[in-house]
Amino acid sequence: MDERVDRLRENVVAFNRRIRSNNAGHLMTPTQMQALSHLDRSGPLSARALADLEQVAPQTIARTVCTLESRGMVTRSIDPKDARSQLISITDSGVETLAADRARRSEWLAAALEERCTDAERELLFIAGGLLARLAEVPCPPPRGSRS
Repeated sequence: MDERVDRLRENVVAFNRRIRSNNAGHLMTPTQMQALSHLDRSGPLSARALADLEQVAPQTIARTVCTLESRGMVTRSIDPKDARSQLISITDSGVETLAADRARRSEWLAAALEERCTDAERELLFIAGGLLARLAEVPCPPPRGSRS
């Protein structure tokens, strides 16, 4: 394996950790923000669909949804396609909180880009961000030894 691939993976992990750990003044945990982001982009979702998008156990998303619901950021309603199931929707308060939290998180990144990068490097990072998003769409192979 190319040593540069390992270094890239390590750099992406370190950057992701830094962004996730930068919680000064944030209104939500990264998990809550991610769940609201999915609901904002996709519209109402079942808990199962939200758990699948987040790649977490249904119990984990249930706790996140309960917290968001207690804070008035999401509501639940009966799924018109299956009365046994509920749909989770983002509220106006959730949209406002999400926007405010995104702005706070972006402030740090914008300041870091301004302080540490040249104009050309910033442009390269914006291009790389699009490439990373494309790579994130590639499915992971099943674990070795598992049956498909």
